[in-house]
Amino acid sequence: MSTGQNNPLPESVDIKRDRGLSPLWILPLLSLILAGWLVFNAVNEAGERIKIHFNDAAGLVAGRTTIRYQGLEVGIVRDVNLSTDLKSIYVTADIYPEAVKTLREDTRFWLVKPKASITGISGLDALVSGNYIALQPGTGAAAKEFTALDSQPADTPVGDGLKIQLQAPNLGSINIGSQVLYKKIPVGEVFNYTLSHSKRRVLIDVLIKPQYANLVTNKSRFWNVSGMSANIGFNGVDVQFESLSAMISGAIAFDSPDEGRPLTEPSHLFRLYPDLNTAGRGIAITIELPEGNNVNASGAPIVYRGLPIGQITDLKLSDDRQKIIAHAAIEPSMSDLLTTGSKMLLEEAELSLNGVKNIGNLIRGNFLTVVPGPGESTRTFVAIDQDQLQEQQHGIATFDLYANESYGIKRGTKIKHRGIVVGRVTHVKLENSKVHFKVFILPEYTQLVRSASRFYIDGGIQANVSSQGLDVTIPPAEQLISQSISFTSNGSKQVMKQYPLYKSRQLATLAEEKAHGYTTLTLFADELPPVSEGSPLLYRNMPVGEVRSYALTSDGVTIKLQIENQYRHLLTPNSVFWNRSGVEVEAGLSGVKVKAAPVATLLKGGIAFDDIEGVTNRVGKQYKLYSDLQEAKNFGTLVTFTAADAKGLSINTDIRYQGVNVGKVVDISPDFQHNSVLIQARLFPKYAKTLAKAESYFWVVTPQISLTGAKDLDTLLGSYIAVEPGEGHYNQTFKLGTSELFSKGLTIILESENRQSISQGTPLLYRDIQVGQVVDVSLGELADRVIIKAQVEQEYSHLVRKNTVFWNVSGIDVTIGLTGASLQSGTVDSLIRGGIAFATPETQPLQIKAKPEAHYLLHQAPEPDWKQWRTAIPTH
Repeated sequence: MSTGQNNPLPESVDIKRDRGLSPLWILPLLSLILAGWLVFNAVNEAGERIKIHFNDAAGLVAGRTTIRYQGLEVGIVRDVNLSTDLKSIYVTADIYPEAVKTLREDTRFWLVKPKASITGISGLDALVSGNYIALQPGTGAAAKEFTALDSQPADTPVGDGLKIQLQAPNLGSINIGSQVLYKKIPVGEVFNYTLSHSKRRVLIDVLIKPQYANLVTNKSRFWNVSGMSANIGFNGVDVQFESLSAMISGAIAFDSPDEGRPLTEPSHLFRLYPDLNTAGRGIAITIELPEGNNVNASGAPIVYRGLPIGQITDLKLSDDRQKIIAHAAIEPSMSDLLTTGSKMLLEEAELSLNGVKNIGNLIRGNFLTVVPGPGESTRTFVAIDQDQLQEQQHGIATFDLYANESYGIKRGTKIKHRGIVVGRVTHVKLENSKVHFKVFILPEYTQLVRSASRFYIDGGIQANVSSQGLDVTIPPAEQLISQSISFTSNGSKQVMKQYPLYKSRQLATLAEEKAHGYTTLTLFADELPPVSEGSPLLYRNMPVGEVRSYALTSDGVTIKLQIENQYRHLLTPNSVFWNRSGVEVEAGLSGVKVKAAPVATLLKGGIAFDDIEGVTNRVGKQYKLYSDLQEAKNFGTLVTFTAADAKGLSINTDIRYQGVNVGKVVDISPDFQHNSVLIQARLFPKYAKTLAKAESYFWVVTPQISLTGAKDLDTLLGSYIAVEPGEGHYNQTFKLGTSELFSKGLTIILESENRQSISQGTPLLYRDIQVGQVVDVSLGELADRVIIKAQVEQEYSHLVRKNTVFWNVSGIDVTIGLTGASLQSGTVDSLIRGGIAFATPETQPLQIKAKPEAHYLLHQAPEPDWKQWRTAIPTH
């Protein structure tokens, strides 16, 4: 066993002390350096510590409430303490180094809180981030202790902009925060008000927002729009106010005339007017008014196109007391209306049986209307009434009327034409035993006054006794009370210097008849209509002449007519005459129409005429007389149709285009030489030029009933002829078809040994779908074959190729062989109507499209493989 005695310690041990610095001391040393740097940085960033005294501590929180200058944070509250006298509190705050230079003796501080009022909301930033202390830099020596204001200083604007001052006799309802309006848009607000040095006026400081600063010029006018205004008149009570905020907290409005200049210096002083009427904002003008103008001296409006643009401010006598002068103000924006050519029209109340004009003027007084005109700028005007305005119009016609007495006519009497006012009487005077009336006609009606015009008094009840009976005329109620002058429009366009004025219309008519003669003309008719000497000649039911005589000729009857010269202009190259005697009856499928002639023509007979374009109206040099109006209208271009038969057709059969009657059949006769029928028809005059063309196509429309459906059932009671207009030269002879022609289709010619069951209308089939039809079947020129003309619809024309084959599918195909019998047939419809089928071989490449009028052989039956072809044919 081993023990410690076997390992003896050395006899001597040399122990030394370590004199170096331990690495463990580096960490405390670094901590000390960092703490020193943080202390130095905190002291350096703390800036300047100040004290601010407040009346109360509401809204102040240590370490949270910030100090701001123009929205930028420049300090923070460190502590809130109670003063030693217990009357206030003081805040210890740190101002950041970059804002220390703002701390001067008169630097001001105040607490900003969110505030809402009727004029708006302020301090919204405080609502989000909390209350803060606002700073306004001052001047003077540096300071560290301040006393806060209770609220924002009154002389501190709410932002940047144009500062101006308004001067007023009193503050009224204006307050700090009151809005400044331009065209009712808020453009600024009041930020302060003080008394002037003399203590007699109030100075109001206004800040205009920067974007609206250019609206204020040296000519701007400001007025108070606080509260409300009321106007009581004939139309009721008109209460106006700018806005609810303007009523409660006041508001100021302004505008700026165009001639103003931008402000070059701040704090410009303007006058604040108590209201708009005293603002002096308009252009001052003077207006000479006539006697008895009845214009309100204070506030009568001046109107342009129904809108007020100014008002009368004062009425005074001229210096010589001979004229009434009105002083008025016009809106600056309407300065272009103030020219030497503009008129000031006095609008007066007018009462008549026709209505009431400006009735409100009876209570509130008359007003003025501006009638603009060219010229140089002016500020002096003379008011005129309606009559004077019309007399001054450019282009009016002026002349005199004369009579043996005045007949009650006076200035202002209206001149009418067919009941429309076209002028007025301006003067009435006695001259050389005659009464002369000076009149004018408005420019737009001067062409109505002619060299042979007759003027007469138009008023009162008029009666005329003649051989035709008693004619009593009762005019409108207005004419029974107030007379007017009417006139006729006859003669050349020359306006005479004077005309006689007749007492009544009958006297004017009698004088006109004496002054005019008659024109004679001759009519030709196959037989004498029921007329006699003295029978009236009518133009649109108005008598314009009469029958003078009639005579028998070798081929008919001639009738001499006498038409008054005053109606001679009604005769034109298109005049058409017809018998207007008795009762005209038109009967048809749509009903019966009865039209009776005037009583005079029922008793004595009569002849009528009017302008009908395109109708043959002469036989040689004489006018043709038609038996009635319907015959005249239908007497158009005569055309002839050739047809195989006339089945379903008769005289008076209609010719229609898209359901509209364009002509009628007038005769049907057989043509034995050509084994056909000749049908004569007349195309109505207004359609003849369009339809009488070489390429127009006519066909008979009959009802078509088959197993596949029915068509044209409207012809069950009677067929008609349809037409498709074409082009080409003028033509009067046509071949009448039996089926409709496809427009813009492909026409092909099929040749066959015999006709079999093919006829006009036989369908052209492609895979049992009808794509066209046969339009004509005839013998060839040598009579050795049958020529079948067929037409393919435009949308299917690409199916017919150069190598296409055609075969007849009519009837039943029976094949008998050793293996039995085979029976094939087409559709039931093809069994009845027949049909032609076609197909294109499956060859490549595909043959080109068929050309118009291309000839093909019509096979009696198809080859077996023809029906198996499935050739793909593109549309292009």
